[in-house]
Amino acid sequence: METKKRTQNQEQEQNLIQIKRKGGLYAKVKMSVRGANILVLVLAIVLVGALIFVVSHNGFTVSFETNGGSSVSSVRVLHGETVPQEQVPTREGYVFTGWYADRACTVPWAMDSDVVTGSLTLYAGWAKK
Repeated sequence: METKKRTQNQEQEQNLIQIKRKGGLYAKVKMSVRGANILVLVLAIVLVGALIFVVSHNGFTVSFETNGGSSVSSVRVLHGETVPQEQVPTREGYVFTGWYADRACTVPWAMDSDVVTGSLTLYAGWAKK
């Protein structure tokens, strides 16, 4: 039993990262390899979260594909906000039917109630006059 305990203690000592300094806030740091791995994972998660936070606070890009109509400039919209409809495209011989979330213009985008959760492209719908 004593030999088994001694072997476990030796293995645990081999799995420690030791940093020694002459002075400073942390004069001696002991951390297991598993603990260091967990620390790296936590720091990576925090970094990704911070990047998402920064991107979402700068807003998302909403692009407009006018499908043959006059051009409409992209806008930046904050997460959870609606898309401002500042420009309505025109097209010779057609009536604008609204903006759609898909290229086939089958899923309408309600400018006054649908909110932005990421960058997206809206597609102009048209009906012949």
